[in-house]
Amino acid sequence: MATVTTLPFRPDGWTVDDLDELPDDGNRYELLDGALLVSPPPELMHQYVGFRLAALLSGQLPPDLAVVTAPGVYYDSRTYRIPDVVVFRRSALSRPRPHLRPADVVIAVELMSPGNERTDRLKPAEYAAAGVPHFWRVELEAPVVVTHTLDGAVYRETGRFSGVVELAEPAPLRVRVADLLP
Repeated sequence: MATVTTLPFRPDGWTVDDLDELPDDGNRYELLDGALLVSPPPELMHQYVGFRLAALLSGQLPPDLAVVTAPGVYYDSRTYRIPDVVVFRRSALSRPRPHLRPADVVIAVELMSPGNERTDRLKPAEYAAAGVPHFWRVELEAPVVVTHTLDGAVYRETGRFSGVVELAEPAPLRVRVADLLP
């Protein structure tokens, strides 16, 4: 039987500081303009592909970049999002209390799978508005990787790959889509 968690009511909305009060129950807690968004942890295949992508990118990144899965990105005191994979500027690790900010993020990646598509299709507009230079969408059912580059205030699609993702920006990267899958 599932455990029900009662969360405190925040009449003025939630803040990033309020996240420390939430239970460590495996759910993903995100904030969007003070609204608390709760989702279950991603399914196993979703997590597997995210980890594989991070592992494949890790060895190709220049020394000033790093990659992690499911980090929190702190936009402001009322907005906190969790991309599936993030390539970020390693300098973020040298701050006294390291938190990723949108300015640290070089590539934000969302993995599309049943159950999360609706929410994750909204995130690219948020990443673009925050100035994240590159966005990748990984369609798990196809499978296909769709890459985008920031063009003004919106993303422009730069590639749709079902074989090999090969890019020069933000660094020379090569990933076989088949290597993301079991």
